Amino acid sequence: MAVTFVGSGALAVNATVTTQSISSHANTAVDDILIAQIANRGGASVVISPPDGTWTEIIQGHFNSGFDHALYWKRATAAGVQAFTFSKAVDDNVVFGGVISSWRGCPTAGSPLDATAATQSHNATSDNVTFTAFDPTNTDSHVIFMAYYGNDTTTFAAAMSSDTNPDCTIRYDEETATGSDISLACTSGDTTDGANIASRTWASASGADFYNVGVVFALAAATVTPKSDPPFYRHPMRNHLVR
Repeated sequence: MAVTFVGSGALAVNATVTTQSISSHANTAVDDILIAQIANRGGASVVISPPDGTWTEIIQGHFNSGFDHALYWKRATAAGVQAFTFSKAVDDNVVFGGVISSWRGCPTAGSPLDATAATQSHNATSDNVTFTAFDPTNTDSHVIFMAYYGNDTTTFAAAMSSDTNPDCTIRYDEETATGSDISLACTSGDTTDGANIASRTWASASGADFYNVGVVFALAAATVTPKSDPPFYRHPMRNHLVR
């Protein structure tokens, strides 16, 4: 069973408090995987925390003295829209918030993540978000590219550079309305051979270059096939195992 994108809730942000409630998509079903993409356009490094112990961190970081980013996942325990309140330790009077997306077709127990850890890359002043090379452990995974951009009112190109294996589709592209704010976007696609995925860039239409972060990771399909040597089998004319 392949991993599929169900949908994403609306971008939810504020600039005055240390908490932000973010909702999942209305079509979320029990056992879907929720991915929370969170950003804080701040000053000093601030830790972004999930609402309870059922969320698991995928990656978190701080960049360029003013941009905190985090990814968390959890398994949906109820259908429909669910709201979750994320928090940060300091109210630095800047934009804080994110998007929750829903994904279906992962194993219903244990971690849905491919065993290869998420990677991230930072750009100080560029309208292109870059993603490092990524080598999935499983042959049947869904590779997800998350873009964080340190400004508002930009959109991303329809395709990344070298956008094959996987051939990706934009899942959402959300921007805050005005001011020194944030843009969050996601594109993803299936890989069925487990081949190493080369580094890529995703161009934005921003009128000015801003710092940004690119994170790449993968969700495992419900039927997981680790990369390995060809299996043994019994030759019909011989009484021993061969490859």
